[in-house]
Amino acid sequence: MTTSMRKVAWCIQALLLCLAVGAKPAAALDALAWLDPPFPVPETPYLVEGGGTGTLADYRGKAIVLNFWATWCPPCIEEMPSLDRLAARHAGDHLAVITMAADRASEEKIKAFHDEHELLHLTIQRDPDMKLARAMRLFGLPTTFLIDHRGDVVAQLVGEAQWDGDEALAVILPLVEAAAADAP
Repeated sequence: MTTSMRKVAWCIQALLLCLAVGAKPAAALDALAWLDPPFPVPETPYLVEGGGTGTLADYRGKAIVLNFWATWCPPCIEEMPSLDRLAARHAGDHLAVITMAADRASEEKIKAFHDEHELLHLTIQRDPDMKLARAMRLFGLPTTFLIDHRGDVVAQLVGEAQWDGDEALAVILPLVEAAAADAP
């Protein structure tokens, strides 16, 4: 299978999973899978706002909520406000909330999306060639990974969730506390 065919097949698979997952309500974290063993974050570069590149290693020392989404994915769009509220209330020295656009939308289109949905606390990060998505073993959209401050992927959830709700905070805040405890 050619690279183009693989990309088309992956996109179709992601769309179907996105649509299937989108039929479920977004509150419970029942589908959160703790990884045993965790795996280290890949150092695959992605595009950042303003035209530069970054890697997840740039966030070493912080707990990370890494959400892969797309502008065309209804459940992704539904959960974005909760990620924005999570970033507004808890992002800082020991937590990073990263929303990684896994589609080919331009920075300008994503900026317009942020403006339209009043997402004020999320930065624009893009993985248009899905290199990071493949390295992270992404299966569908939306998918959120929880990464500890040492750079290990410790959990993942395929599907939509309420990331600023009590159930999610009960999972996220201990990772943040561990990052703060180990900070110099």
